Formats: sequence, C-alpha cells, structure tokens
Amino acid sequence: MENSKKRLIFSFVINILMVILFISSIINEIIDINNNPFSVYQNVWGLFRYFTIDGNLLSCIFNIIICFKQYQGLRLSNDGDIKEKVVTHFIYIISLISACNDIIIFIVVVLIFLPMSTKELVVGLIGTYKASSVHITIPVLLTFRFLFLDTSKRDLKLIEKFIGGLPMAVYGVIMYILCGTKVFTSFDRAEGDGRIPYPFFDIYHQTWYFCLLIAIFIFVFGFGISVLFNFLNKKCEKCIFPYENIEKIEEVGIIRDE
Repeated sequence: MENSKKRLIFSFVINILMVILFISSIINEIIDINNNPFSVYQNVWGLFRYFTIDGNLLSCIFNIIICFKQYQGLRLSNDGDIKEKVVTHFIYIISLISACNDIIIFIVVVLIFLPMSTKELVVGLIGTYKASSVHITIPVLLTFRFLFLDTSKRDLKLIEKFIGGLPMAVYGVIMYILCGTKVFTSFDRAEGDGRIPYPFFDIYHQTWYFCLLIAIFIFVFGFGISVLFNFLNKKCEKCIFPYENIEKIEEVGIIRDE
C-alpha cells in the first residue's frame, strides 16, 4: 500500500474517532443535565461559555468535512489522484484550525488545574467521560493527526499561518463583550450569577491590567500556536515523506505553486 494511502487511512480513523468522542460526550452531558446544576446547558448562553466546547464543536464540524473528503480519496487507487483529491489547500487550513483549537484546550486546562491538588487534577481532567474526552483524548488525537499525517501541497502565506488562532481570538472578544454588557455578571456565585467561565473575563471584579494582560496573552498564544504547528508540520513532513518522493511527485505536477 502506498505511503499516502496509509496516512490517509490513519487520519480518517482518527477523525471518525474524534467525531464519535465529541458527540458522545455532549450526549453524556445532556443526559446528566438533571444531576448537574452547573451544566453548561442550563441557560441559552451556556453552550458558548467555554472554549472547550466551542473549539471542539468547530473541530468536529471541520473533521466531518475532512472525513467526506478522505472517504472520496480512499475510493481512489492511484496515489497521485489521492493527493489531488484530498491534499487541498482548504482541507489543510481547516485541519490546522481544528488541531490548534484542541491543543489550546489541552494546554489551558492543564495550566488551570496544575496548581491544584492531585485529587482535583485527576477529577478535573479524567474524572468523567466528558472531561477525559474533550480535555485529553481528542486534543492528543488531533495533534498527532495534524503533525504526522496531514500534509499540504504548498507552504501557507504568512497571514494564513496565523489562522489557527482565529477561533480563540474571536471567542475572547465575544466573551469580553458578553461580560462587559453583563450578560454574565460574575465568576463567583457570591458576587453574581457565577456564569463567567474564567476569572480573567470578570472585568467588574478583577483589576483592569490583569484582564488586559490575559486578553493580550489569548491573542498571542492562539496565533503563536498556529504558526508553531504549521512549522512543526513541515518539519515532520520532511522526516516522514522522503525528499526523493517529493521530487518524484513534483515531476508529475502533483505539488505545485498555486
């Protein structure tokens, strides 16, 4: 079996698994809604409060699109045709976005729970099916898929290398607007509704420079991860996809500047 088809099969399986894990974790949360008074679905804005859900939801939609494209590719027998059908600029872009969404979720959650006790860390990260799925399993799977299985016909333009951080930036802007207009009033239930997902969004109960620094960090962190992931993908590609094979593909016009 050709190298590209093997990678395509592995990537397809990971994408299918990610979709199943995310949908099942959402169903699990909905079923448990009566037993969880702090469920994200208790109010109309609940679903959009946490980037963990927003980022994974977007990644899930993108992965379904990628799966359809990969399924078309798997039906082809010619290795060159597979690359032409599946290795498209659009697919690479949405693959980068989904991978960035989930590695950001993983890193942020780890940073949040790191100062806590071992018991709190275990409960927060792997204590429930939903937590272990959306905080660990999905991010690890999508990071592996993007770095080692996905490829692009050409390098991205400079502005495109930052696109993976766009969902995180948009989420930050929306949350600050919702908190500023008091749709959510407080991170602490003793001072408000307790609906603000993270304390740095609580602009009425936190110092302004703390919120400003975190806002800047959100932008720099998200866009930085995107550039880093694109860079690492290219490095991994050179290790997995031998140089002589790239030359061979270039000869038949599979890789070309657009």
